[in-house]
Amino acid sequence: MERFLLNLFRRYTRKLGNKLGLAFSLIVCVLILVLATVSYYRTTWIIKDNYISNTAKELEHMNEGLDNYVAQIDALSLSFRRDDNFMGALMGDEEDFSSRLYIENQLRNLFFSSSGDIAAVSLFIPRTGAEYSLSRLMDPPKLEVGYPKQITSNSWYKEASSRANRFRSIQPPLQSSWAYNIENKPLFFTFHRALINIPSQRPLGMVSITLNSTYRDKMINDVLEQNGEMLAIFDRNNTSFYNSNTKMLSNEAGLLGAIDWAKPEGYLSWSSGKENFLVTYAVSPDDGWKLVKLISTRALNERAQNTRNLEFVIGLVFLLIGTLLVTLVTKAITKPLKQLSKQMEKVGGANFDVMIEVNGNDEIAYLSKKFNTMVAKINDLINEEYKAKLGEKTARMKALEAQINPHFLYNALQTISTEALVHRVDHIDRMVQALAYILRYSIRTGDHVNLAQEMNNAESYVMLQQARYGERLSVRIELEERMLGVPIPKMAVQLLVENSIKHALEQTLDPVLIRVRGYCSDERAIIEVSDNGPGIPEARLRELQQLLLKENWMSEQGGIGLKNLSERLKLLIHSDARLEIRNLPEGGASVQIIIPVKAGEIGP
Repeated sequence: MERFLLNLFRRYTRKLGNKLGLAFSLIVCVLILVLATVSYYRTTWIIKDNYISNTAKELEHMNEGLDNYVAQIDALSLSFRRDDNFMGALMGDEEDFSSRLYIENQLRNLFFSSSGDIAAVSLFIPRTGAEYSLSRLMDPPKLEVGYPKQITSNSWYKEASSRANRFRSIQPPLQSSWAYNIENKPLFFTFHRALINIPSQRPLGMVSITLNSTYRDKMINDVLEQNGEMLAIFDRNNTSFYNSNTKMLSNEAGLLGAIDWAKPEGYLSWSSGKENFLVTYAVSPDDGWKLVKLISTRALNERAQNTRNLEFVIGLVFLLIGTLLVTLVTKAITKPLKQLSKQMEKVGGANFDVMIEVNGNDEIAYLSKKFNTMVAKINDLINEEYKAKLGEKTARMKALEAQINPHFLYNALQTISTEALVHRVDHIDRMVQALAYILRYSIRTGDHVNLAQEMNNAESYVMLQQARYGERLSVRIELEERMLGVPIPKMAVQLLVENSIKHALEQTLDPVLIRVRGYCSDERAIIEVSDNGPGIPEARLRELQQLLLKENWMSEQGGIGLKNLSERLKLLIHSDARLEIRNLPEGGASVQIIIPVKAGEIGP
């Protein structure tokens, strides 16, 4: 199948018109894809930014409403504390009918005077253990008196009895029978207020007011406006008071652990199972309510996806229309090109009498004119081929002459040396002989030599330099005999000696000693050239060391000689051969040529 499709593609793209149509289609497809992708991500970013901003305002407003709501309930509970008769009744004898009746009447007044948000009211008197309760679970509501046990050991009772908690506590509904009100709607929370005996700081009574979900549901309906949204309400101790979707948000502990509660508000991305969510949260400043709103990333980006899909559809329509227009235009353009192609085939068959009729002034007409000119010049080019071959022979002769010139210079040096001997000027003879040796050595064939040959050249070079610098330059050569056969790039030691003279001798007025050592260590042949000069500045030393490690070094301004030698070592001698450059502790610099060798490759 793949072979068939490949052959079909090749047959389709043989024609220029088809290639142009295909190229246009590809360009349009790429543009559509890029524009749709950019538009999609920009739209998702805008939607996310707007959603976070609006949600933050909604949660802030809801927190203010919750704090105000709790403040109203707190004010209701404090009405008992401000009633001296009520507080006196709490401290009175339980058998006192008037005190008991006053307590019951006040509870009824509070319960029935509310707007219906209060689902239950209870009063627990620790001194007697009696509990007065009134609930909408009964129709009509009826006040009951009981003596429950272990109320004082409950965590909410201890929290409400604490001065640190302002003698109050907010908890989920206490009794399971109060989980739903008479309309089968879930309740919101129970507010506990301790009525304190000021001198002893102990509670005389504990008022508990249970609120239904009417106010909460009204606020939630204003906040949850989009599909895929969820809302959860927690207190400052991370106790859950509401969860709009317990199935989707089953991992409340994981979500609370992922939020940085040090910030009063913010947002984050969170994953639960296979679903990803955008989480926005806010903490109320007064009662510490923690509101957490989640929306599925898939639901948040649904509008952006619809916009992207619409752009794809519009782009495909334009693609079809454009492809049709390109096909019609390319046919009109390629017709004269086909005629030009036929004439070119005739020229390919050695028929140079072909001419094309030129019509119009467009590019194809220009191409036809150039074709006619080309055919007319072909014969001239054939005649000029002979001249090109003759010029090639001339170039070879000049190259031969260029090879003769160095030999002429060497012979001239030999003549000068003979004249020096005749006139008994021995030092000139030695200098000329050294220069002649260096010249002969430099033009010899081959890119690498053994160390013995290289040292002969280096000694000739040193002799010429000593003639220049006199007693300021001293050279000491220390070579192990088994090192003399080690292969080395030609002119390597001379280059290192020349660097030492340039960067040591020429940088100081003191005498300089250059040491050339050759020795073996741990299956490595080491040739070291060192000096006792001022050494290399640390910044420059680091540059050179980095240069020797770089592969692309052609653009460097300095150190070309050393880098060139390093590359020649790797190419000509051994792939692991290298140069190392460093400053000596006692002063001066050292450059080492390190060549890996195997046991038995050099003499004992």
